[in-house]
Amino acid sequence: MDLGLEGRRALVCAASKGLGLATARSLLAEGAVAVIAARGKKALDEAASTLEAETGKRPFTVPADLTISSEREALFAQAERLMGGVDILVANAGGPPSGPFESHGPEAWKLAIDLALGSVTHLCALALPGMKARAFGRIVQLVSIAGVEAVDGLILSNASRPAALGFAKALAREVAPHGVLVNSICPGVFLTDRIRDLAVEQAKHKGVTPEAWLAGFAGDIPLGRPGRPEAVGDLAAFLASPRNSYVTGAAVVIDGGKTRRLF
Repeated sequence: MDLGLEGRRALVCAASKGLGLATARSLLAEGAVAVIAARGKKALDEAASTLEAETGKRPFTVPADLTISSEREALFAQAERLMGGVDILVANAGGPPSGPFESHGPEAWKLAIDLALGSVTHLCALALPGMKARAFGRIVQLVSIAGVEAVDGLILSNASRPAALGFAKALAREVAPHGVLVNSICPGVFLTDRIRDLAVEQAKHKGVTPEAWLAGFAGDIPLGRPGRPEAVGDLAAFLASPRNSYVTGAAVVIDGGKTRRLF
């Protein structure tokens, strides 16, 4: 299927590894032009080389800390300069620390809100004028199944992620008349550095090995295995493409059937 992404301009955040990297890979493979952003320049350059080897297209790289307002503004300005505009925004900022409620102080709560809500709302504000002027735009935010159901040890995510989903749902209704579609992806257990780090932290609290915790966490997945990051990348590429002409305001769960919610 040709997604119609040839020449479309994408800004992909937190893309030096994990699900952000997988999303950048899928977009580039479909012909998009991309700026990838993350905090570390070295990791970004390595990611760009990997993506070039895999897709034949090298993305632009812009180091940025998405918890800092001025860096978000500089990132977007640089993305517009490098590509001539931004048609697709992939808002992805990683997750806050894991652990029970009493292990987190005020700074952890501030970080959780900045990551889940502050970064995406600011980047959307920067992206929307150009998208509306061109009567085309796609915003895809990567969230978590912690946005739709309680997950033990992820209280920061359980508190902040639903706010991001609520924002995206409301924004989708506001901007739909301008040709801008807004969707969220809620991944379950995927073999990324984030999940491996989470396994280490949760294993300490549970008194088990990281391998045992991960096996238990993934054990009730009906498909019987953690996901591969490229599955999220391909879903994001579709939602970000012109071929997606009618899905907006959705929170798409991709978790191998792990969550038990009905709605």
